[in-house]
Amino acid sequence: MDNLGLLGLFFVCALASSLYPLGSEAFVIAFLALDYAWIWVWIVATLGNTLGALSTYTIGYLGDSLYLKYFKNTHQKIHRYADKIQKRGFLYAFFSFLPILGDIFALALGVYRYSIFKAIVFIALGKAVRYWVLIYLYNKYTQIF
Repeated sequence: MDNLGLLGLFFVCALASSLYPLGSEAFVIAFLALDYAWIWVWIVATLGNTLGALSTYTIGYLGDSLYLKYFKNTHQKIHRYADKIQKRGFLYAFFSFLPILGDIFALALGVYRYSIFKAIVFIALGKAVRYWVLIYLYNKYTQIF
């Protein structure tokens, strides 16, 4: 991983936030332990993880037409939550950093056609806060700062 540097971290974080189960936190800690600048680790991890969540959003957005075409009853059941997502979508987007639930939140935002602009802003904000806390705790408990 060190051979790929921050580009490798970006891809790992993007993959971890897609529908593929992978813990990016361990990689962030590893890069900090390898003495990468915390600010660059934070920026790269946030951008990669945000991109991964947006790929899941896109799957939901594009997959919705398939539900309608092949599963009309399922489509109607799925869309009974549309009003809740539209009203509180920013919370679902922000909490998309949560394990397992975060992928479901990002997928639902896409299915319900939540504003892509709002999704990007709040997903990125949630991811940034998560990595900031992780890096802060790492630095605090390893006395690096």
